[in-house]
Amino acid sequence: MALYPVPAPGYNGINQNLFPFEVASSLFKEWVQITPLYNLIGNEPTRPIVRKKLGPKEGLQYRMGKLQALDYKNPIVNFDQRRGNAQQQKVDYDAVNVDFKSFLVQIKGYDILNYGTPIELPPYARTQLVEAFSRALNRDLFLAATTGAYPNMTNGGANCNVANTIPSYDRAVMAGLTPTLAQYYANAAFPVLFNATNPAPANNGLSATHLKNLKLTAERGGTAINREDAIQPAYVRNKAGWPMNKYIYLAHPESLTSLFADPLFSTSTFNRGTVIDAENTPQTLNGADYIGEFFGISIYSCKDLYEFEFTSAANNHRIAWNLFIGAGAWSLGWAEEPMLGMENDLVERIQLYFGHEFRGQKMLKFASQQNARNAATNLATTVEQGILHSFVALT
Repeated sequence: MALYPVPAPGYNGINQNLFPFEVASSLFKEWVQITPLYNLIGNEPTRPIVRKKLGPKEGLQYRMGKLQALDYKNPIVNFDQRRGNAQQQKVDYDAVNVDFKSFLVQIKGYDILNYGTPIELPPYARTQLVEAFSRALNRDLFLAATTGAYPNMTNGGANCNVANTIPSYDRAVMAGLTPTLAQYYANAAFPVLFNATNPAPANNGLSATHLKNLKLTAERGGTAINREDAIQPAYVRNKAGWPMNKYIYLAHPESLTSLFADPLFSTSTFNRGTVIDAENTPQTLNGADYIGEFFGISIYSCKDLYEFEFTSAANNHRIAWNLFIGAGAWSLGWAEEPMLGMENDLVERIQLYFGHEFRGQKMLKFASQQNARNAATNLATTVEQGILHSFVALT
């Protein structure tokens, strides 16, 4: 018998205290990896989701900085004066707040359950926690890029003539609609434009043409060249010695119906009859979330986007809020990585499984060049670093 106090063992001999650090780390890796956006996370600013690990006493907020793109068209040449002609570099910042988050699940009468079912139910509470944390992470990232950033877009009554109520004119692409700058920022014009929509590939549904327009907008830096900084690719590949810029498109599942009906998309992907790349060859048989690649854009079906669709101003059409992703789209920070534990009440026969983490995330946005030039007509004071908002009709 021990001569010093020790915690009583819980169900199946599990200690009531927190799981060891090594176990907590493996659990953290487990639930992050089952998040669909896991492969976009990295420590470099060239990754779509830039991860930050905060140390003790660093606070619960951190800032991400961005250098403005240089003017590459006007170098100082030959004997021209160099001093005094340097480009004045400006550093913009965006702040990310980190919050304490917990999930708890309680199981009452665990010993009765142990006798009453051939399956040991209590240990599955751990699996539920892992799933809850991973789904929360996924949802929080989508929320930060949609209604979390633009809350008035949850219905058809968005006031577009109020600054930062809707995405910047140069960071939004609407399928089949090309409003002028004035029309885009007119009061309630954004949802009104979809009142008479026709969700077909040639009109306002998701189509190959819409995907191409998104990539062109990203590479130009907006509706015209260099209106804003270009969206850098999520990653770059090489083919025949020439770089290929690769982007990612996260799609509302229902929006894929019109995309599959587009002959340009179907003939260039799953109907082409020739396997060019086995991994990237899509098919309609397995129903995978990976839809395929078109025009250098990897397309994924994301069920989470069901939550963020909205309606036109007349409430007669549903609009999908899809996301076109490049580098530096989000920043994701942990002050404390997730950890699991279990508390055991031997009197009431109750087990309480719990998980805690300090986490924050944000869609990165920096100062708008167009707003600085003309704030009266360009109402968005900030623009997305690595995201284009893709709006397509569903019904």
